[in-house]
Amino acid sequence: MKVKGYLTYRNSIGEQDLPIGDQDRLTLRQLLEKLAQTSGLGDLLFSASRDHPDSSRVIVLINGRHHTQLPDGLDTLLSRDDEVAIFPPLAGG
Repeated sequence: MKVKGYLTYRNSIGEQDLPIGDQDRLTLRQLLEKLAQTSGLGDLLFSASRDHPDSSRVIVLINGRHHTQLPDGLDTLLSRDDEVAIFPPLAGG
């Protein structure tokens, strides 16, 4: 599985290839929790209740689809072919 951090998250997350075998059962929530611990972005990745990513601070896509648009949301099981992209919220004008 490929995990990529973009813009201001590039330094903390970077681009990682995580080994996931066919038997591994990793959810998006578990991946984000792991990244929160290893990257020091815990307060940025999750809401105060830690039950979902804080959408005012982070955008999470799995294979180009926003995690809230997936049937299982954070409980979506990830596979070795997935690409997870993590962005700060975009602003512009």
